[in-house]
Amino acid sequence: MSGQTISEDLRRKVHTIVADVLEVDAGELVDSSSFSDDFDADSLMTIEIIARFERDLGITVPQDEMVDLDDLSTAYALAARYAKEPTSA
Repeated sequence: MSGQTISEDLRRKVHTIVADVLEVDAGELVDSSSFSDDFDADSLMTIEIIARFERDLGITVPQDEMVDLDDLSTAYALAARYAKEPTSA
């Protein structure tokens, strides 16, 4: 995904949420991990990840973008795109 930057704090929070929802140790979850192939995640887990983004991070992700969520890189990109983080001026 192009040009989206994500803070280390937000990256850590996204990683923690995804590991928690997938019920895996955070160390097992790497950027190249496929949620479905490597951790048997189903669509309900994807919905739970998005729900946790909304509840814990205040990030609303449009439903049509949820289908792309299968790895940390996409999770980071979605979080960066929709986060309400202050931008440095």
